[in-house]
Amino acid sequence: MSNGRRLVRAILIILLTLISPIALSGPAAFQWLEASYGELALDDVRAVPASQWQSVSADETLNRGFSDSDYWLKVTLPVDKRNRLLVVGYPLLDEVSLYWEVDGQIIETHHTGDTLPFNSRPIVHRNFVFLAPPSSEPLTAWMRVHTNGSAQIPVAVMPSAEFLAKEQASFGWQAMFVGVVFSLALYNFFLFAMVRDITYLWYVLTVFTTSLVQLNFNGLLFQWVWPTFPRLNEFITAPLVGASLIFALTFTIKFLTLKQFSPLGYRLLWFLRLTTLLLIGYSLFVSYHSGIALVSALAAICTPIAWLVALRLWLRGQTLAGYYVLAWTPLLVGHLALATSKLGLLPRSEFTEMAPQAGVAIEAVLLSFALAYRINIERKKRQEAQEHALVVQREANLTLETRVRERTEELQNANQLLKAASLTDGLTGVANRRRFDEKLNEEWQRAIRHEHELSLIMVDIDHFKQVNDTFGHLVGDDCLVAVANVIDNEVQRSIDLLARFGGEEFVVLLPTTGSEGAGVVAERLRTAVEGSPVKVSDGGAPVNLTISLGVATLLATQGADPQELMRRADEALYRAKAGGRNRVVVWRNSQPTTIS
Repeated sequence: MSNGRRLVRAILIILLTLISPIALSGPAAFQWLEASYGELALDDVRAVPASQWQSVSADETLNRGFSDSDYWLKVTLPVDKRNRLLVVGYPLLDEVSLYWEVDGQIIETHHTGDTLPFNSRPIVHRNFVFLAPPSSEPLTAWMRVHTNGSAQIPVAVMPSAEFLAKEQASFGWQAMFVGVVFSLALYNFFLFAMVRDITYLWYVLTVFTTSLVQLNFNGLLFQWVWPTFPRLNEFITAPLVGASLIFALTFTIKFLTLKQFSPLGYRLLWFLRLTTLLLIGYSLFVSYHSGIALVSALAAICTPIAWLVALRLWLRGQTLAGYYVLAWTPLLVGHLALATSKLGLLPRSEFTEMAPQAGVAIEAVLLSFALAYRINIERKKRQEAQEHALVVQREANLTLETRVRERTEELQNANQLLKAASLTDGLTGVANRRRFDEKLNEEWQRAIRHEHELSLIMVDIDHFKQVNDTFGHLVGDDCLVAVANVIDNEVQRSIDLLARFGGEEFVVLLPTTGSEGAGVVAERLRTAVEGSPVKVSDGGAPVNLTISLGVATLLATQGADPQELMRRADEALYRAKAGGRNRVVVWRNSQPTTIS
């Protein structure tokens, strides 16, 4: 067994082992009554005949699915000298009111819930925990529960010492869950920063948002992130679940290369992603009850569909799809268990509550290994390409002189194309960052020898994120290509260089150009872009764009550094954006100066 497989097996064993002791012990039998919201007061409930109450045994959990009714609970506690706690183990209940009764008298009252600040809870805990008053007589707990979400009411009564022991294991599991998923997310974010493969970023976003969903369902976000803003609980859950679905579907599309290998699966997941996005918007304008019910149903649909698409690819021989199916299976089981439990189709149990978090952790680990395997595949392809080039070269050496010459020319042309490709931005067709760095060093050395000035213009497309968010990334790509073409047409000297610096930023290097000349060029670029609406490929309305430009000029000397030129241009660009955008700022006399 390889070291990688041993590591996966060890992690899975640890995760599964930690789940087992976390269950909420000491479940209590109780009676319950359903009523319309606000219909019954405490005195009305106490007067309800015993025949109208329904019973829940100690091994059951009251689960009514998505409901906006009031649920009244009657929990009877016998006399016990130990300190006891009454625990409601579901933190997403909107209103929880508890009335302690002894010998027919109400002696203590508590009002809490996730629509009230976190400090309304008598005991600081992510669940609802109440200390039973000391009494020499039997206690009765009258509890009113109302929620616009899933009406799940797991009730337990236990000694405080036992609760503390169980809480150590439970919080240990939560801490490990956070450590595992966030470490993997951070690791793969660093990989994304190094290799610039967008698949890693979608993986990071998927793991991050899915983890936040689980922490929200367990009450940890309310406890630690916004304890004084309970209204966030009403609005955050549906959009957060929807965002995790969008990121997961996008990662699936990219990771499995569905556009190439499964056009039908690509269109299906694209449609589900669009549906989720529309549902997120819809959930912001409807009740929490409607929004979370729809999102939960959609999650129960999207997860198995993504799994089936990957399974089909795996059966057709795609190895990466097999890794995806393996990683997605525990997540599928966990999400289906959670969604069907919230909808009231399955009874709430230890499995339905813990399986989602375990599924997320296991999926994050396995997908991280799958991404590493993906890197190995790409490396192997490069090695095969290099080996093929060597074989071609050896065969060329064995041919006749004419063939040798022809092969040599072919190899030279291929190398030139490869070099050109490595120095060219794949989207816009202009020079990339690597080519710019080489050109900057070359021109800096030449400027030192001839004591010339060297100017640099840094260009940033204004409000480009808004363009992406409004029209989509495909239109954003059209805008990048169009802006690059407009600038390229304006940069006319053969010694000048236009390069894509990263994202929506471009740079223009102007050798033997002073500050005034560079400012004139920058203003010409700004005017040209402003006057050239972008025609998008999908036939929509043209997009009007503007750019902000920062200009810097240095006289190259042995003691100077080309990075200072870049720093000044970047500072000037920052001033241009801070000053309102669509303007040119030139670094002059040790400070940026706006010229337009």
